[in-house]
Amino acid sequence: MELSPFEVSELISAKKLGILSNEGETKLDHWRSSSAHHEELFQSLVSNNTYEQDVDWAFSLPVHEVIEKAKSKITFERPNLFHLIIKKYGIAIAACTIAALFILLWNLKLDHTSRNIVPGSFRASIQLEDGKSLQLPVEKRYFNISEELKEITSNNPLKQGKTLIISTPKGGQYDILLPDGSAVKLNAASTLIFPEKFDRKQRTVKLIGEAFFEISKIKNGDGTAVPFFVQCNEQEIQVLGTKFNVSSYSEDKSTITTLMEGSVKINYNSTATKEAIILKPNEQAVSTLGQNTYKREVDNQSDIAWTKDQFEFVAEPLENVMVKLARWYDFDFEFIDQKLRKVKIEGIIPRYASAEDLFRLLSKASNANFIVEKSKVKIN
Repeated sequence: MELSPFEVSELISAKKLGILSNEGETKLDHWRSSSAHHEELFQSLVSNNTYEQDVDWAFSLPVHEVIEKAKSKITFERPNLFHLIIKKYGIAIAACTIAALFILLWNLKLDHTSRNIVPGSFRASIQLEDGKSLQLPVEKRYFNISEELKEITSNNPLKQGKTLIISTPKGGQYDILLPDGSAVKLNAASTLIFPEKFDRKQRTVKLIGEAFFEISKIKNGDGTAVPFFVQCNEQEIQVLGTKFNVSSYSEDKSTITTLMEGSVKINYNSTATKEAIILKPNEQAVSTLGQNTYKREVDNQSDIAWTKDQFEFVAEPLENVMVKLARWYDFDFEFIDQKLRKVKIEGIIPRYASAEDLFRLLSKASNANFIVEKSKVKIN
C-alpha cells in the first residue's frame, strides 16, 4: 500500500526523534527503497540533527496555508493526524512533522510530475519462496546471508535448501555476503540467484546483470578445494579463490569477464566457442552470442570503476555510455541526432554527480546537447 505524504512525514519525524517502531522502520525502508527520489528526499530531511533549527524553521512557515493547500489535493485517511501527533509526542515532533510534510508536498508534488534525475543508491530486495519480495535495509548497504536472513524471514521461515533471489532495481546497488563468506557487489538492474546453503562439493550462483566477486577459498575435509561457479548467459565461470567482475546484462550484446586476481576458467555452452578459456590477472574475456569468444589484455580499473563510485570511459561510444548511466540514474533516453551514438567518450565521472554536472560533462566531451524532460533525456 502506497504511503501518503502525511504518513511518510510522520515516519520521518519519529525517525529523527529516535522513537520509530520496528513496524514503522520497515514501512519507511520500503518507501525509501521504492525510488531514488524518495531516498534523496529522506537524506535531505534527516541530514540536520539539530531539532531546535527544525522547530524555528517550522514555526516560520505559513502552516495554515500549507495545510489548506494540502487539504485541497489530498483525501485524508487520517483527518486527525496532527492532533494525534501533538498529543502523543509533543511540540518537537509536531514541528518536525509539519516541516517534513512541507518539503514532501512540494518535492513530491503529489502527482510525481517533476521527478528529478538523481544518482542511484543502496537499494535491493530479496524474493522468498512464496513469491513475496522484501526490501533489504537501506542504511546498512550490505546483507549478510548467514546472520541476517532469519531475522527478515521470521514471519516467512524458509525451508532448507531453498533458492534465494536478490535483485537491485535501476538506480540501485547492494553488497552481499554469501553463506560461504564470499563477497558480492551487485550493480544496478541486476539479479543474483543462489541457495540458502551451498553444497559441500561445489558452490554455484547465477547472475543476470553485473557484479564484482571476491571468492573465499574453502577446502573439503580431504584438503581439496571447493570450486565456485558463476553461471550467466551461455557460459560458466569456475574459480577457486579470486577477484573478478562479470557484466552480463540481457540487453547488452556481450558478456564480459574481467579478472583482477587469481585465475578463472570459463566454459561455454554455445557451439561457436567449444574450448574453455583461462584468464590471468588483467585479462578479459568477451563473449557475444553466436560468435567466437576472445580474450584480451586490459587496464582492468575502468571495468571495476563502478565499485569505487566512479564511471570510467575509455574510447566508449556515447550510446554505450548512456546505457550505463541510465541504469544508475534511472532515466530513459533518445538520440535525436543518430550520428552521436558513435561519438567516443573519454574520461571519469563521479558516480554520485548531480544530473546537472553529469550532462554538463558529457556535453563537453561529446559536443552534444542533452535536453532533460522529467525522466527522459534527448540527445542532439
